[in-house]
Amino acid sequence: MKILIDILHPADINFFKNAINVLNKRGVDSTIIMRPRGKMIEILKSELPNMQFTPVGKYYTSTSGKLFGIATRNLNLILFLRKNNFDLCTSYGFFVGIASRFYRTPSVIFADDYEYKSTFYLSKFCGDYFVIPSCILATGKNILKYKGFKELAYLHPNYFKPDRKVLEQYGIAPNNYVFIREVSRASLNYKNMQPMDLPEVIRSLNYSGLDVVLSLEDKTRADSLKDKCIILEEPVDDIFSLMHFALFTISSGDSMARESCLVGTPTIYTGGRDMVINKELIERGCMFKVDNKQQLNTAIENIIENDIKKETMAIIERAIKHEWMDTTEVILDILTAVANKDEAILGKYKSG
Repeated sequence: MKILIDILHPADINFFKNAINVLNKRGVDSTIIMRPRGKMIEILKSELPNMQFTPVGKYYTSTSGKLFGIATRNLNLILFLRKNNFDLCTSYGFFVGIASRFYRTPSVIFADDYEYKSTFYLSKFCGDYFVIPSCILATGKNILKYKGFKELAYLHPNYFKPDRKVLEQYGIAPNNYVFIREVSRASLNYKNMQPMDLPEVIRSLNYSGLDVVLSLEDKTRADSLKDKCIILEEPVDDIFSLMHFALFTISSGDSMARESCLVGTPTIYTGGRDMVINKELIERGCMFKVDNKQQLNTAIENIIENDIKKETMAIIERAIKHEWMDTTEVILDILTAVANKDEAILGKYKSG
């Protein structure tokens, strides 16, 4: 079996990496293409050191640039597929769904961002199979559903084991620091996001006796903050252990907000997006969506005073044990079933 895997975002590396390793052990020929963005090449080399990858396309920040990038990347991908014969194409995005149609190659598209309507429905239309979490109510003949979150492809206990050693590197102690993630507004997802007043937030947390570990997508802000907190340099060794041992996380990025919750750390989400995929974590009391300074301060006080960290760890442990699926197993199940035309396996995931 020969599979093409298209990597569009750094988060896609985590999503597919365990499945890629298993496929390789099974003797499957996996080819990785990627769209360069930020330090994605470095992250790929770190997470999948034994894999080769081919850059296809370019990442643009402006709206017009993004539209141009979509058009040119699709053309490049069509030409790439023409030179290579694949049994199956997969991605966390619509590109391979479009290009593979020219050669009648089956495509499996994964998604979870229902609110990003244009990409969601384009992926649904283009993919032969469209795989989403069961909390998303979309239906269709090509839709497959699973219980849980995409992040459990790498944060399920089958793969993630928190390691205290990472704390020594930064001179911090468990539950005595706050992890903060601030994303760039260059992404269309966050174009309307109001940035946090980071200096004030960090100063307030320091005053409460808490250290701050900061992950910044926009590194131009680093110089003004470097004396007030620990600023991470990507790729970070064992970033999820840093989240796990934090007292809580403040994140404007929705993926990292969910990641923090799923490793047992309560999260204050400041990204401003109302997302179906986040709703379950909010309802369970693991994630707190805030839209202004007052709500942020209230959420911080609540987490500290009511030991929400302990509650979150218990809630997540129960859900993973009894409700949510190992998403890597879902990926492997579906890819293998599509390649082998195994309708019995695919039937387990049919949305009806």
